[in-house]
Amino acid sequence: MAAVAVIVAGLAGFSMNVHFQNEANIREMKAIADRLQTSPAWEPLGGTQPPLGGAFCIPIDGPCANYAYRWDTHTPYRDGDLERYMGQVGLTPDEYKPCLREPRFNSGGLTCRGVGRINGWDVRITINDYGPESDSYTTQIVVERYGY
Repeated sequence: MAAVAVIVAGLAGFSMNVHFQNEANIREMKAIADRLQTSPAWEPLGGTQPPLGGAFCIPIDGPCANYAYRWDTHTPYRDGDLERYMGQVGLTPDEYKPCLREPRFNSGGLTCRGVGRINGWDVRITINDYGPESDSYTTQIVVERYGY
């Protein structure tokens, strides 16, 4: 009977530890994502998805932990927006695709991004501007980690 009690207590402790670790990860990822200063005119697109998998996650088809915000900014990309956003969150990019508008490609739209690491988390900021004929302009920040 004592052995069963020890096993149950051990499993309960492990489960609580995984839960608290997941909650701590969510707070840390959200704190990084919240550094991006948005405008009141930006419209949030969708919600955030809390990390899945916990201690048992095997990152075969995607990240174990992922926190993302996405907005329609309702304003076209302005030169320096991506660099300003990277500065707001403190991101020094390891991968950088500058925002260049090519009139002969993608209907004059652009997609650009900065990807790097902050406090051990992979951070990606992406801007999509679908061209002068569109009224959809999106900015997204994703904070993720592959495994704990």
